[in-house]
Amino acid sequence: MKFGSKICATALIGLGLTAGGASAQGIEVVRYLSQETDPAVVRIQREWVKGFIEANPGTDIVLESAPAGVINQRIATYVQAGAPLDVVHSDPGTAARLAVEGLLAPLDDVVEALGGRDSFLTNRLLIVNDHVYAINQAATSPQLFYRKDLFEAAGIAPPSTWAEVRAAAEALHSDDVIGIALAGGENRMTTIMAGTMLWQNCHDFFDGELNVILDNPKAVEAAAHYADLLKFSAPDAAAWAFNEPPESFWSGRAAMVIHWHALDLMMRQNPDMVKNIGIAPVTANKMRATQTGGRYVALFANSPTLDTGKDWIEYIFTPKNAADLTGMSPLLYPPATSAAMEALRSSDAPTVASYGDLLFNTVYPAAVDGYSEILHAGGLDTETCELRSTGVVNPFTSVVWNSNLYARAVQKIAYEGEDPAKAVAEAARLLTDQVEQARAEMK
Repeated sequence: MKFGSKICATALIGLGLTAGGASAQGIEVVRYLSQETDPAVVRIQREWVKGFIEANPGTDIVLESAPAGVINQRIATYVQAGAPLDVVHSDPGTAARLAVEGLLAPLDDVVEALGGRDSFLTNRLLIVNDHVYAINQAATSPQLFYRKDLFEAAGIAPPSTWAEVRAAAEALHSDDVIGIALAGGENRMTTIMAGTMLWQNCHDFFDGELNVILDNPKAVEAAAHYADLLKFSAPDAAAWAFNEPPESFWSGRAAMVIHWHALDLMMRQNPDMVKNIGIAPVTANKMRATQTGGRYVALFANSPTLDTGKDWIEYIFTPKNAADLTGMSPLLYPPATSAAMEALRSSDAPTVASYGDLLFNTVYPAAVDGYSEILHAGGLDTETCELRSTGVVNPFTSVVWNSNLYARAVQKIAYEGEDPAKAVAEAARLLTDQVEQARAEMK
């Protein structure tokens, strides 16, 4: 995705978009471009808007929603046209690249107003050159959710290794229930999920110098393993992306799913089944690892309403507003600060009461195995198979996610019978080319 090149601003009109916030009739307008389309969460956002306007007369917040698969292109359209943007709710890869390219405003004063950097939990702040440029609102990790009734009936213990997951998927796969709900489409969902298995096999897309290192036997083994698991997913998994795996799980058509917040979705769609759901330990092969997810809130440097935009970001992260969001979806939107995490323990939110000890004993502790490839490039030691903090921001992860070349390799292995080594080598070659192009654009 190119952020630097310019296109005619009329492209915005063609897409039905308008420029960023501005003052109109004495009203300071901030546009909040969010990837949140869940009606339950959007309702909370609308309550925030109401409260913010009441507390800040003469302001207005315009909510604009774009699904996760669309928001990057929406942002790129604004940037390429040179049109002003205000507050965005982007994926971490895009936030990192925008920050490195100097397109975001520092949020150090917002962070200080919220208690300072030390008050935030791990992997919540995007820091470049010692300035905070984005705050992670969704630092959650994909974990393996499973149907306790099916596992108990089959006498199978919760799986924690590749071999155990595969054995359980094969044993529980039937005409009525698929063994594991996995996406197999050439899309970001497959890229991310296959990427977690790459890490579990003690390898990575990049090294600490931001060079592509995908052409490796461990990457081949991980892609082949993911492709093998697709045998026990749905017949149409080749077309699956973000929505289908959790939907098949909460509807009772899957024995397992790897997802960030499958329990939150089940709580809304099939609450009676929540008590029948278990969460397995973070899966391992050569090492235990999962992704540290992210939906980053950032402010564009060219926003005409910088101060009001900062006030809005501070407002949505204040304890009460953050607690409302976490209470609605505690797996997707875990607390961002230590104080908020502690306050959640006494929350009367139905989700927190229903999940019980799962939240604090299983879900949130999984953060220790979470890898933020955005904030800590080279943080997976491919020799010792350990995770470490590097503080090296990787602006090229967005290339991995937008190209979906690793997902394409998985598809070729799973559905076309291509040799895994050949498929991964081709993905590595093309990814290297695209990363080098992006690197050149950023100079």
